Amino acid sequence: MAPGFSLKTFPGHRRMRCLDMFGTAFTTRRKSKIYNLKLTIANVAASGKKHFVVRQHGRVGEPMTYKSIEFEITDGKAVITLATPDNMNALDETMSEELDSALTECQEDDSVKVIILTGKGKAFCAGGNVKAMADAPDAEIFLEELSGWIHRPVHRIQTMEKVVIAAVNGHAVGAGAALAMACDLRYASKTAKFNMGFMKIGLAPGCGTYFLPKLVGKAKASELIYLSETIDADTAEKLGLVNHVLEPEKLMQEVMNIAEIIGKGPTLAIGRAKTLLRLSDSSRLEEHLAAERHMISISGATEDFREGVTAFAEKREPKFEGK
Repeated sequence: MAPGFSLKTFPGHRRMRCLDMFGTAFTTRRKSKIYNLKLTIANVAASGKKHFVVRQHGRVGEPMTYKSIEFEITDGKAVITLATPDNMNALDETMSEELDSALTECQEDDSVKVIILTGKGKAFCAGGNVKAMADAPDAEIFLEELSGWIHRPVHRIQTMEKVVIAAVNGHAVGAGAALAMACDLRYASKTAKFNMGFMKIGLAPGCGTYFLPKLVGKAKASELIYLSETIDADTAEKLGLVNHVLEPEKLMQEVMNIAEIIGKGPTLAIGRAKTLLRLSDSSRLEEHLAAERHMISISGATEDFREGVTAFAEKREPKFEGK
């Protein structure tokens, strides 16, 4: 291991889980009171219960009954659907908490190889719930809390060592566009529209100022944010905002096909590649080369690596197990 290199700096081992941006606890103001929200992931395999609502003061609730999302896992592929089409799948506390809960399960469940995020109805996600913003008795406190709720799943998507694919089925606006941008791969329906949206309601942008410049460059990101310009899926593809544009009726099938390919791949190595790509945004060359050296080294201890080189020597397709 290179001098000065630490696993804390460069996470990547299979059993290492990235701490979220708030650590194990964070505080938030609500109606001038302070609540300590201790986030706990409970191991209750014996009960067979996997979905949990995390409550105040560290109490763990009953199995999660989802109200705002649909969540299913089939053959190693998890599909999370934002499912409040009446408000264009707008993000609020409930949806953000449920999305983060589903992502946490995917992160911790070794049988899940890849995650697909999409929306129900005509929209992917309309961003933060503007009606709730307008109705809030204290907009400053509410917006601080809303940003925190939305940031949690966004951060988890970025830091988890599993590929998250956005299937953008319709409008992606404001924080909804940022949610798509946080995903590792983005495939859009021809009917999809993108708009950063924040300037239209006099609000500083959230998440988009981090992801958008990395995808389209600072100059174009500035234009899209300042002017709140709506762009169609084809324009988004030309800018590099999405990977490919697909016919609406073919979107989910094509995304499932891509997920199938990733799921059959060496998912530990893919997860480490994701971490390295994320670290490349901020690490110096020497640091990044050290990170690569570490990831390469620990990958050599996996069953997938042994299968890969054996299959190469035997001139056959490898059969990876994600181990």
